[in-house]
Amino acid sequence: MERHRRGKGKQALLGNHQKCWVWGRNAVLECLAAGRWSVLDLHLSSALPPAALESATALARQAGLVARVEPPEELVRHCHSAEHQGYLARMAEYPYATEAVVLREAGPAAAFAILAGVQDPFNFGAMVRSAEVFGLNGVFIGEHGQVGVTSMVARSSAGAVNRVPIVRVPVLEELAARLAKQGVRLVAASEKADDPLTACDFRGPVAVVIGNEGVGIRPALLAACHATVTIPQSGRIGSLNAAVAASIFFYEICRQRCASDLSLDSGAGRV
Repeated sequence: MERHRRGKGKQALLGNHQKCWVWGRNAVLECLAAGRWSVLDLHLSSALPPAALESATALARQAGLVARVEPPEELVRHCHSAEHQGYLARMAEYPYATEAVVLREAGPAAAFAILAGVQDPFNFGAMVRSAEVFGLNGVFIGEHGQVGVTSMVARSSAGAVNRVPIVRVPVLEELAARLAKQGVRLVAASEKADDPLTACDFRGPVAVVIGNEGVGIRPALLAACHATVTIPQSGRIGSLNAAVAASIFFYEICRQRCASDLSLDSGAGRV
């Protein structure tokens, strides 16, 4: 198959030949539709319904690609997985966003996530998916001790890595200081905290800090936070999965802001 790309030179791959593939309906279609992350090659299963093939090939044309329609076993041969759902893309390196652009575009009531040492790609992908669903403006990660955007992360995010800006910074503690200077309130998530997250005001500019799955948030980063809150629990298991905890925090941000907007619309004032 001839591959067509508009004005693109040779691009570095997401990983080696075995790790540069993203598959699954949602993940691949989001890559095509968003247009942020370069799709180098697109493979579609000949077993897909005609309407699905037509829709995917139309998105491919918009991205300057000609899709290759192949038997399902050919897609398995490329990605070594039978879970491709008929969609397979060979990806360039992930385009991380820049801090300055994300802060500028977020606006005065920004909501961010700072992920401090999340190492499980499924957790990371799930957090990005939740961040997109609940309207966060960006996700910050460190360059060290943190999984980056990989094929597995892209798949577990259901393609949300194309919709939420993800920024990598060298030192998270320095990022925290910069955000604080700009009036962003940093709130740490910890099962050891005394105050429940429902008592925290998330309506202003805020960044929720989620720590490593095993050891939590580093002391220096924790000390840079303005508040530390916990999710109230009634069971006997000591803590929640990091991705689940992040989702609950992101939901609370969304809930408070939606409730505030509704109260303003009704003339009742802020809650």
